[in-house]
Parts: sequence; structure tokens; C-alpha cells
Amino acid sequence: MTHDVDEQPQRLRDKISALPAEPGVYLFFDDHAQVIYVGKATSLRSRVRSYFQPGSDDGRPLFRFIVRATHDLECIVCNTELEALLLENNLIKKHRPRYNVRLRDDKAYLSLRLTTAEEWPRVQLIRAWKDDGNAYFGPFSSAQSVREMLRVIRKFIPLRTCSNGFFKSRKRPCMEYEIGQCTAPCVGLDDAAGYARMVEETLLFLSGKNQTLIPLLEQKMQDYSTQQQFERAAKVRDQIASIERVFEKQKVQAVNIGDVDIFGLHRKNDFFSIQVFLARDGKLIQSSTHAFRTHLTPGEVLSSFLGQFYAGDRYIPRELFVPFDFDDRPLLEEWLSSRRERRVQVLVPQRGSKKRFVEMASRNAEVNSQTDERLQQSVEALAESLASHLGLGRPVQKVECYDISGIQGTLQVASRVVFEDGEPAPALYRRYKIQSVIGTDDFASMLEVLARRFKPSPKRDPLPDLVVVDGGKGQISSALEALRSLDVDVPVIGLAKQRRKQDKITTERVFVPGRSTPLDLAQDTPESLFLQRIRDEAHRFANTYHRELRRKKQLATGLEEIPGVGKQRREALLRHFGTLDKIRKATLEELTAVPGMTAKSAQATHTFFHGE
Repeated sequence: MTHDVDEQPQRLRDKISALPAEPGVYLFFDDHAQVIYVGKATSLRSRVRSYFQPGSDDGRPLFRFIVRATHDLECIVCNTELEALLLENNLIKKHRPRYNVRLRDDKAYLSLRLTTAEEWPRVQLIRAWKDDGNAYFGPFSSAQSVREMLRVIRKFIPLRTCSNGFFKSRKRPCMEYEIGQCTAPCVGLDDAAGYARMVEETLLFLSGKNQTLIPLLEQKMQDYSTQQQFERAAKVRDQIASIERVFEKQKVQAVNIGDVDIFGLHRKNDFFSIQVFLARDGKLIQSSTHAFRTHLTPGEVLSSFLGQFYAGDRYIPRELFVPFDFDDRPLLEEWLSSRRERRVQVLVPQRGSKKRFVEMASRNAEVNSQTDERLQQSVEALAESLASHLGLGRPVQKVECYDISGIQGTLQVASRVVFEDGEPAPALYRRYKIQSVIGTDDFASMLEVLARRFKPSPKRDPLPDLVVVDGGKGQISSALEALRSLDVDVPVIGLAKQRRKQDKITTERVFVPGRSTPLDLAQDTPESLFLQRIRDEAHRFANTYHRELRRKKQLATGLEEIPGVGKQRREALLRHFGTLDKIRKATLEELTAVPGMTAKSAQATHTFFHGE
């Protein structure tokens, strides 16, 4: 259902007329109660009214789309415009509105931390940077290159990898020492000077100072050869070769601009492409292109993109280069500066190498947009075609698929996987333990899972455009029963395999409520292949969870149910007695004598096996 400006429901008009003239965030809902747009405003009254006043759309198509689709609205008043900016970013991330800019992958890039603030430093893989006195390196655009660097460090520079608690509790070397990947400083087998030399090598390696590190290692190799320690010399030789391979693979470009993020933008009609370059320590690292379709203006796109891009625990450099100025730039500078706790500038370079970098980013965005737009068009065509085949009123952009997994009624679990715009959205995956069903009953299990998923709650995820269940009419009936009981209006279909005995061919059958026969959908069509892909992903995710629970059950010691006896005390009991049978037969005095056991925990253990 859509509305023109003069056809808005009276209830909606009343809400618009009562809006306060204060800063805040507004949300527009369609007739399915789905959030379709989130925006911020210095004055909620002026901003929201501008959408619904005849002739006030400034020629922007977005106004017309929003007005026609809006069925209801909600406003949240904030103290400042900066608070509204933060809330807007959070709500866009939560609701994924149709008309907002939506980043598919907003995770921070991987970085490495060398804990130089600790007495015995170690290297850690992290995403969030903190001002904690440690040395940080990155972020890196390639997870593979980061893991290769970690592999080289752990193989040739045997720094500790254990936690501080584990390090302090050691009485003898652990397995890492036995295999040559740690020097066991925890038990005094390495001194501070020797360990510091390894830390220095690691700093040079992670800083990319191979021209300093390689000669140092070559001299070290020569010294070992002179001392006829040929095995050690050979290991250093291999270390040099590995380091050279790492730097060859990275192929970073020196740019001499310090730490800066560079953004380029390309627009073709309503299709936008943004390219991000990351420069760290004078080296340029290219990130992926972000592409999306929207009717927002270029300034609104860039503002919304930057707000979401830095919303997580992402490293924020001291400077950002952008291709043009926009209204929210001072507000973004204030927010980013507060996040970094140092001044951050969002600059529009006008000349020199800085301007060339922005132009290069925009050119890359233009080149990549040609491929991205074709991909986007195929995704949109699939969404429209699938909706047409299923008789739905709008494109299928977000799909949830559910699968039940179990063996002979034991450890029944379920999975939910989500695809958005034709691609998996792992951050929205969920897994469930079946709680109310005893034995094997897929219908009842499906009913329970969907009732839990769609139960009204402020924390409930936004509704999908389509629910797919793995199964036929029985699973569909359970799904529909759960949705009707919660007054949730979401289309449901079932997907089941059928094996034809005569030609031994397995086909897919698509069950749609209200149809007596499965939908006639050819097996090799994009629509059928997409449904199979999401169903197989749900099956994989459910089976993975089921195997994990089975493994944990097999590793259970039999002591998990004792009140007051946690993991460390269970391990202490097993170390002391050796077997579960000996623990069962132990007296109260023997249990109390176990290191780490208190009188209360010893009594609880004795009572567990012997009663009061």
C-alpha cells in the first residue's frame, strides 16, 4: 500500500503535526511495520514535515519513494545533533532500511598487536585499537597476509602465545617449548636480554623494515655458521627466505603521507561506488569497493557511509581525504575526534599528491562500479523474479532459512541463516537448542524455533521478506501456526528433496501454502539454485552446531553438574586422582586435600556421589 502526499492517513498526519522542534532521529515504516528509512535532523519538526509537504522534494526522487511507501513513523529526541548522528548509525545497522546506505561488510580490518607494555610481550590478532601502550600494526586488507605474518613469527621468533594467567601459573615448560615455538621464559629458561632481542626482531618485521632486519639476520646466520651451529644457521636462513616472501606478496606502495584513509566516489544515476584506500606508516593498502543503489544525494551518501564505516572498533587515522565537502563534515570531525581522543580532520585536498590520491580512489571506484552494477542488477532481477514465482507483492531481498538437526531424538538443534541481497549475512545467523520437544519431532521443533524467533520483543531482529523451511507441508504448517499465533505476516515456503527411483535423479520441490502441488520451478534456474544454496547453508550450519554439542558431550567428565565445582577444580580433581572412579570413591578428607578445593566444594563433591 502506498500514499501520495495528500492521501496520508489521519493518524500519520497527527503524528507529523505533533513533532517537536528538537534534534533527533526519525524512522519511517511501511505497511508491514518494516523500517524503510532512518534519518537525523537538527529539528525533527522541520525535517520530517519537509517530506510530506507538496512541492518540497527539491527534485530528489527519494522524497517521492519515501512518501509513497510510508505508513507510519517514529521519532526519538536527542540532546544534540551529535547524539542523533550516533543513534542514526546504530539504527541503520540494526534495521537495515531499504532506502538507506547499507554496508555489506562493516567489520574492521585485521591488525596485529605486540604487547610491549607487558614484561614478556606476545603478538595478538585483533580488530580494535586501544591507547594502552602496546605497539599496533595494520590494519591489513588481506586476512591471508596477516596470518602468513603470524605464521612466520611463530615459526622463527618463538615469543610466548599464552595468556598472562597461564604464564604465571606454570611450574614446568608447556608443549610450545617442546616443539620449539617458545623459549619458556615462564620457568626461567630464557632471560630478559635474549627475549628482548626477539621482540626487536618482531618490531622490525611488523614495521616493514626489512632493509634493517635482513642484514641483522644475515649476520646472525654467519655467526652460527662460524660457531658450527649449522642447524641454527639453517633455521635463520629459512627465516630470511620467509620474510622476503611475505614482503614480496604484500607489494605495498610507498606514498609518504603517514596514516590516512582516502575515499573516492563514483555515481551513475542511482548507483554509487565508494573506494577506500588505507595508508599506514607511509604505505598504501587498497581495500574493497563498496557499492549500493540509493536515491540519496552524493553528500548524504558520503556522510552516511563514513558514519557506518567508523561505527565499530575501527582504527581512526588523524586525517581522512574525501572528494568533496558535505554538510555533516564538521559533525563527523567532532565525532571521530572524540572516538580517537585526538584531533581528526576530514579534508578535501585541492592540489598536489593528496588530491591525486583522491582522484585515483575515485577512478578505481568508477572502474569497479562497472562490474558491481552488473552484479547488483542480477541480484535485483533475482529478487523480482523470485517474488513473481512465489506470488509476492515485493522483491525478495532478505531471506531466512531454518533447518532442524538431530540423531534419533538426541541433542535436537536448529539453525537460522540469513541472505541479504543474494549473499550470506553471517552476523545474522543464529542457532537454537530445542528445549520443549522430547524425541524426534521436526514439526514441533520447527514450531518452537519460529515461536522463539518471532516472539515480540524490543530486541527482535527485523522481519525478512521470506521464510524458507527445510521440509514439506508439515514443516510449513508448523511455521504458519507459529507466525499466526504471533500475528506476524511473513511469507513462508518449504524446500524438500525428492529422489525419483526410475532415473535416480534428485529434484527439489518448492512447497507454497495454498497450493496442492509443489511449485513448478526448473532445477537449474537462478531462483531454484538460490533456494538450494540457502537451504544447504542452513543444513551445514545446523549440522556444525550438532557436531559441536556431540563433541562437548563426549568430552564431559561427569563432574559438570556438581554445584560450586568449576572447570579449574574439575581439572584439579582429575589431575590429583587420575580417574573419575577414584574421585567417586574418595573420602571427604581426601577431596579436601586436593589443591584448589575448598571445604565447601569438597563437601559438594562428596555429597554429589554419596548423598547426605
